[in-house]
Amino acid sequence: MGLHPISPATRRRCSRLVSTLIFIYFSFHDRFMARSKNDLILRDRLQFTLDANGDLPVVYGRVDLSDYVSVVNNQGLAIKETRIMIRDPSLPNTGTFNPDLIANSLSAGTVNKGTLTVFGSTTAYESAVDVGIGSPNTFFQAEYITFAAKETGAAVPNYSNVDYYQYGTPDLHPEGYTVISDVLIGIAAEAALVYADTTLELDIMLIAEPVKVTKDELKEMLAQATDL
Repeated sequence: MGLHPISPATRRRCSRLVSTLIFIYFSFHDRFMARSKNDLILRDRLQFTLDANGDLPVVYGRVDLSDYVSVVNNQGLAIKETRIMIRDPSLPNTGTFNPDLIANSLSAGTVNKGTLTVFGSTTAYESAVDVGIGSPNTFFQAEYITFAAKETGAAVPNYSNVDYYQYGTPDLHPEGYTVISDVLIGIAAEAALVYADTTLELDIMLIAEPVKVTKDELKEMLAQATDL
C-alpha cells in the first residue's frame, strides 16, 4: 500500500487533535491546587548515603514547621503541594541526578531491578515496604524504578527501562493535607547499584496555607503526631 499526501483540511484537523491531546496530558500530568496570597513556600535539604549494594533502609528528614503551627492557637498548615529534587553533589558542574539506578553497574548474564522511593508523611513508618498511597497519614509518594538486563559476554546492558511515578498531594488530598506538627520526608532504596557507597541529596519544597483547625481535627492530628 502506497503513501498518499493528506489534504490541508485533514492536516488542520490532525493538528487540532494533537494540540488537544497535549493540553489534556499536561492538564492531568501536573495537577496543582489554586494558589492563595497567604501561601507559604518552605524548602529544606537532606543528605543520604546508600550502602555498598545500593541499598538504603528508610531514613527520614524532618521539616520544621514550629514557626507556622500552634496547638494552643488551633493554628495548622494545609499542605497543598510537595515537590522533590534528588541531586548528585559528586558532579562538580551540575549536581544533576541520573534516574538510571543501574546503568552499566550490572554484572554480565544477570537481570536486575533498582528502586528508590520518596514519601511525605506524619507517621514514621519502620519500613518503606509499608508505605503506599493507601497508607494512613501519607501526603506524597514518588518512585524511581530501573529494570535492566545484560547478556553473558556483553559490555553494556542489552535492555534498560527507567520509570518515574509520582502521586502528588493534590492527588492524595485534593483539599490539602492539614498538619499541626512537623512533617517527615522518608527515602529508601534497593539495588540502586550505580549509587553504591554514594551520598545524594534530596531537595524538598512544600507549598502550604495557614488554616484554623477545629477541636475534633486537633484531637485527630495530635494522635497522628505521637508517631513523630
